[in-house]
Amino acid sequence: MDGEMKNFNMGKVIYTLIVVLVTAWSVFFIANYYQDKSDNQNVNSGLTQNTDSEGNTQIVQNVVEREVVTQEEARIDAINKVSPAIVGVVNFARNTTQGEGSGIIYKTDGNDAYIVTNQHVVDNGDYFEVVFSNGERAEATLVGSDIYTDLAVLKVSGVEVEAVAEFGNTEDLKVGQTVIAIGNPLGLDFAGSATSGIVSGQDRVIAVDLNGDNRDDWEMTVLQTDTAINPGNSGGALINLDGKVVGINSMKIATSSVEGMSFSIPTYVAIPIITDLETYGEVRRPQLGVYIQEMSMIPDRLKEMLKIPTDQKTGVFIYEVFEGGLAEKMGLKAGDIITAINGEEVEDTMAFRKKLYLMREGDKLELTVIQDGQTKTLSETIQPADGNSL
Repeated sequence: MDGEMKNFNMGKVIYTLIVVLVTAWSVFFIANYYQDKSDNQNVNSGLTQNTDSEGNTQIVQNVVEREVVTQEEARIDAINKVSPAIVGVVNFARNTTQGEGSGIIYKTDGNDAYIVTNQHVVDNGDYFEVVFSNGERAEATLVGSDIYTDLAVLKVSGVEVEAVAEFGNTEDLKVGQTVIAIGNPLGLDFAGSATSGIVSGQDRVIAVDLNGDNRDDWEMTVLQTDTAINPGNSGGALINLDGKVVGINSMKIATSSVEGMSFSIPTYVAIPIITDLETYGEVRRPQLGVYIQEMSMIPDRLKEMLKIPTDQKTGVFIYEVFEGGLAEKMGLKAGDIITAINGEEVEDTMAFRKKLYLMREGDKLELTVIQDGQTKTLSETIQPADGNSL
């Protein structure tokens, strides 16, 4: 009986081992089968298995054409698209080359080509030459320029251009998006150079000194990128990967302690300025008809004489009122202080200019002023303007 029990237990153990081994082998076989099948599917992606009328299986390769546009390809395409519309701009004064910059062909009208560049590229020039991407040169006429936005428009007549750049919408850009600068860094020897970077910031405000007196008197709204730009890039294009111009390269911070901070004029700022320059030869801004001064420059003794509080540090001091101007019509006088424009306080002359220059013909101008020691509100409708002075 004991021997039978031992034989039975031994048989049970052997049977269990066989079941375990068979199960393990089955799992291994099935796993490998599906792994092989998966691998074959990966290797043979694009292959189709067909069965003919006699039951024979054939493997037929599908020809699947897929257009895969990488960022590198998109960048190359964008550069190739815009580069023929980028030109060199040479500034001559007294038969001597004053400087070289870049420009963008943005419009043609018959045999006339219109080019936008920076104001500082054409500043103080007697005449100008445009150098096209194919090396051809043509004399250019200055249509108009604007010191406040650092923009200028040139016109070249009697030429056939290869390409015209298309403006894109800067407001659609996002921080981190790829952009490309195209221009002529260090002059025509490096014409058509392209550098790539990203958008670092939008609607940056940069204070600038327009008249060289070492005092900031204007603020430019710019697009910040880390693209490499150098002297000669000024007036060139900043483009997106669609090959559209989203900015006009203008400046960079050039100190030994700062790297990768370049600035371009956004298209939403540039386009209305370009339109005015084309139409009028200048930007039509309101003329108030005054000379103004910073309150910080007014001594306390003069403030006392004019009944101005000595602690008045903000606002705009009116130094002189021109006869027949808008200011005279409004009742402004020399010695008045403008403290607000259309209900918005003004800290200094720069803030005042920016608020005033946003207004156009037909708008109502309302000024809050301190006059003869009393606060008054004066208003008038802005009339057609010519010129850039206040």
